[in-house]
Amino acid sequence: MCSFKQIRLYVNRYKMYNLIEDSASLQKAVVTVLVSFSGLWIIHTCWKNRNIREKIRNKQRECRDSLNKLEGYIKENGLTKRRQEDILKLKFTELLSKLQRGQLTSSDTLKAYQAKAIEKNRDLNFIVEPIWEAIPLAEDCDTQKKRLPLHGIPVSIKENYFLKKFDCTGGMSPMIGKPAKEDGVLVKVLKHVGAVPFVRTNIPQTMMTCECSNPIYGTTVNPHNLKRGPGGSSGGEACILGAEASILGWGSDIGGSLRIPSHFCGTSCLKPTSGRLSLKSSEELDGGNMQTLIRATPGPMARDVDTLVTAMKAVLCPYHFELDPDVPPLPFNTEVYESKRKLRIGYYTYDGYVPCIPSVERGVLEAKSALESMGHTLVSFEVPNVEEMFGTLFLKACFGDGGEHFLEMMKNDEIDPSIQLLVYLYKLPFFMQKILSYVASFIAKEKVPGLQIRSMQGVKSVKDWWQLAGQIDRYRKDFMSLWKKDNLDAILCPTMPYVAPPTGTVKYLIGGVTYTTLYNVLNFPAGCVPVTKATAVDEQNMKNYPNVTGTQKFIKKYFSSDTGGLPVSVQCVGLPFQEELVLRVMKELETGLKQLKE
Repeated sequence: MCSFKQIRLYVNRYKMYNLIEDSASLQKAVVTVLVSFSGLWIIHTCWKNRNIREKIRNKQRECRDSLNKLEGYIKENGLTKRRQEDILKLKFTELLSKLQRGQLTSSDTLKAYQAKAIEKNRDLNFIVEPIWEAIPLAEDCDTQKKRLPLHGIPVSIKENYFLKKFDCTGGMSPMIGKPAKEDGVLVKVLKHVGAVPFVRTNIPQTMMTCECSNPIYGTTVNPHNLKRGPGGSSGGEACILGAEASILGWGSDIGGSLRIPSHFCGTSCLKPTSGRLSLKSSEELDGGNMQTLIRATPGPMARDVDTLVTAMKAVLCPYHFELDPDVPPLPFNTEVYESKRKLRIGYYTYDGYVPCIPSVERGVLEAKSALESMGHTLVSFEVPNVEEMFGTLFLKACFGDGGEHFLEMMKNDEIDPSIQLLVYLYKLPFFMQKILSYVASFIAKEKVPGLQIRSMQGVKSVKDWWQLAGQIDRYRKDFMSLWKKDNLDAILCPTMPYVAPPTGTVKYLIGGVTYTTLYNVLNFPAGCVPVTKATAVDEQNMKNYPNVTGTQKFIKKYFSSDTGGLPVSVQCVGLPFQEELVLRVMKELETGLKQLKE
């Protein structure tokens, strides 16, 4: 017989065996569950991505078919080549005069610009889709006896503008299949004053970058150099105008989205004071129309200043103020625009962060000489603390939610390469973002990259938001004090520190936007005017460009060659709600440059 010790030993061994067996079973069960969930997640992800791609393909097919249909319509009903060229060579004031006098029909004008847009779009890809309503609108203009302020003028519209029955996607597939129920306020006003919206133009995905690329509509390139980008987010608008396939366009701006592409494509634009034109006109990601510290603004884009002036006179009308009571009822002040009073204008060629390349610096100095030749006084101006303005105030105000809404949109979308870096950064835990911010500043030898990354974390409370509001208010007061100390009427400065960059490189050059974001933080009106073009001599002078910080190294790499012929513009800036004064400076600059060349 077994002893008691042996029995206990057998029992313990049995228990251990069962324990091991149970443990192995548990491990198998856990692994099985994990594998099952992983498989389900993979299947769900693949199915979701398949649906996203299918949604994008369907939208692409819809836009392509609409454009092909228009091309067929133009082939059957279009004008002769000679007739088309006669219309397209007319300047805006000449075209409007002929339309209002009945010497030219709106239908013929529309066909001329439709044909030119289709032709140029093959290489540049600025059209999202045509607006078929343009045809009956043009025909209606031709039957009207009353001649309106923009009678029969074809107008191109940025994709994010609300247009009835059209998707306003901002380049994001989750917004496909959600057409606007009615026209936005500005589209209604444009139609009311006789304009004919005829095409919608491309934008970057989310409209949060200076590129012009998205998974739905593809990439738009620069009309002056197909290897370079047109800027963003109103890149398609600047491109179609730079290609002379539109004569008046409308975009929007919360950090330079009107001025940057205008600079890159050689066109003019006006960023009004936010609130001067209705904000109930377009869709902006991340609450661009809702958050209160830095607000988006729509604005006109054109090939010359006269067009901008006529456009602003037309839309600042009682119907506009009636549709949106939030817009102050301020009609265009012709007396200010036509004043002959000599002005005192501040200027600078360097904002204290990113030095300008030689062609841009030369452009500002040529603009300075042109304004001096018109009798104005130009005095040097120094921008206060621009690195903090951009790295802290602007970015925190625009992305106060820490990117939550941005990531929410991106989780159900394909991600365009132009914003991949931003997505990856936002997905990092806060502590990793903070560590990376210091590493980035150390490697780049500049503090702005670190400030950018830390600002991406947004604000943590309402109290923080109020404190940020106080910081922005103090910065505005400090800037205004300098303005008053120098007794300025306006400011002349670069639009960007470089010309159009190679496609896909803006993410390495983002520091350059300090030249535009400054006037969004201040909420000052700012216009953009082409003044010159980059030359081979400018490229040779790039050997003297500094090569210390990360931004400077990238600028030296991308702008030491292949920049010849690229447009250079300057900004003209005024105090809030002084759009007419800004346009006056722009017009006198345009006139002065022409006289100096003659």
